[in-house]
Amino acid sequence: MAGGRTTKYNDKILEKAEDYIKNYKTFGDEIPMVDGLALELGIHRDTVNDWEKKYPEFSDIVRTLMTHQGRKLMNGSLSGEFREKTATLALSSNHGLVTKTAQDITSSDGS
Repeated sequence: MAGGRTTKYNDKILEKAEDYIKNYKTFGDEIPMVDGLALELGIHRDTVNDWEKKYPEFSDIVRTLMTHQGRKLMNGSLSGEFREKTATLALSSNHGLVTKTAQDITSSDGS
């Protein structure tokens, strides 16, 4: 990269990223997270986003991480391991979950 900083991206980074996805709990995380991945790789979250756009194999790793995260959140919400509000917030902001509320309204005349 002429005039820019050299990148830390290499095969070792890919190995470390895959290790994080498999062993995120040993790194102190309850669910796999992009922020946790960034910290374990020694990079900023913005760098994760940049690499995800630039390197297809890294993009696959991040998508796999997010798939594991969604599964863990959904199962944790169903089992009671996670508070429903916490899981719902994470699922809606990171995984496109849309919650709908139905409301019946009855007027004073019963209609």
